[in-house]
Amino acid sequence: MRTAAVSAVAVLRPFALLALALVAAALLARCGSGGNGGGAPPPGDGGPNPPPGAPGWAVAAAERFEAALPDGAFAPDPVPDDGPFSDGGAFFASRNVTPPAAFRASTPAGAGGWFTVESYTRRAGASTRELAEVVQDPADPSNHALRITSRAHTDATVLRPSAPLPARYRISVRVGFPSFGDGVAGGLNGYDGPADAGPWWPGEDATRQNGFYWLTILDRLPRPHVNTWIHHHRKVVVDSDNHYPPWMEIWDGSRFVGSGEHPVMLFALDGTQPGTERTGPPFLSFSNGAWQPSGAIRAVDAYLPDTWYRVTLERDGPRYTVEVSGKFRYGGEQTYRATVDAAAACVFHYPVDAAEAAGAARCVDEGAFASVGPAYPRWPAGGAWPDWFMLGDPHVNYYEGSVLYDDLVLETWRE
Repeated sequence: MRTAAVSAVAVLRPFALLALALVAAALLARCGSGGNGGGAPPPGDGGPNPPPGAPGWAVAAAERFEAALPDGAFAPDPVPDDGPFSDGGAFFASRNVTPPAAFRASTPAGAGGWFTVESYTRRAGASTRELAEVVQDPADPSNHALRITSRAHTDATVLRPSAPLPARYRISVRVGFPSFGDGVAGGLNGYDGPADAGPWWPGEDATRQNGFYWLTILDRLPRPHVNTWIHHHRKVVVDSDNHYPPWMEIWDGSRFVGSGEHPVMLFALDGTQPGTERTGPPFLSFSNGAWQPSGAIRAVDAYLPDTWYRVTLERDGPRYTVEVSGKFRYGGEQTYRATVDAAAACVFHYPVDAAEAAGAARCVDEGAFASVGPAYPRWPAGGAWPDWFMLGDPHVNYYEGSVLYDDLVLETWRE
């Protein structure tokens, strides 16, 4: 299945499904069904709904994680064909890679099933509750939160919407108490022992990188995959990758310092450059109050492990705004906020419908990587890719640890 343009009908159908899911979520929340969906968002993610008849952001769905998630069931991995960089896609087939035997689970949850938890493991007999479970909030025993855990670096779990997002939305979530390594030299970086990134990248030491996604927007349905797949499907990202030796810089309040210790990355993907097969398009990083030059990998600050943060990602037409608030290593109590005009910057695969695709002519790149062939152009003319949000650990060959999420709120614009 090629990553290419989609028709207006193909785009509108998922939007209709999302609308139905959100209506169901709102009705269930209003009736008190489900126990933990709906309600007004907590302070810091949009405030209450606008008065009747007034335009503004309105809560479409919410999840407080006060009740256990539905039980999921693992089944043998069918190796989803999600394009040339998926686990068994053309790129890895050209390298004679055979995906390992594994298991997947897809579990709808929340009021009306508005979001889905996707998990992957190679451990026979594993339970979905090992990877995604509602637990007590370590900062407030009266509260609960979702803990996503990768017990092994070959585990992966993400939370995504059950249908694509509309062209105008705001998604907000609290993220806290991450334990996915530290990027400090001389240790195992959060891993229990040696780990290999194979079979896709055999012989590579997986412990050199460890992290998680706070919140990100992809151009395709999110689910666990080899790390290379994620690199080719991101649009706008907030994530952390603890690593050593450092290949990025962090702004410490006065200068950029080379460090891979608890970085907080805010970036968009530069669709004007082809990037590489391994890493995808280059970064447009936000740091030191400005968007940095294309390809400069620079973190906005560093997170503290035993702390809650709030991250919000808003799309207002082809403009994305990213905001992260909390107490940081260098900036202290701080809110970092950045807006990018996706059309002007050619943020990778930003068009979500035919109208936006028509305005993206100068971003088109019909070229393809030699390893996957011309059937998979990087940015085909007329291409449109509805947005999907994702949080958690999507990598089936990297990352080991846990992180908490709470107060997930989706708002849509009401005219």
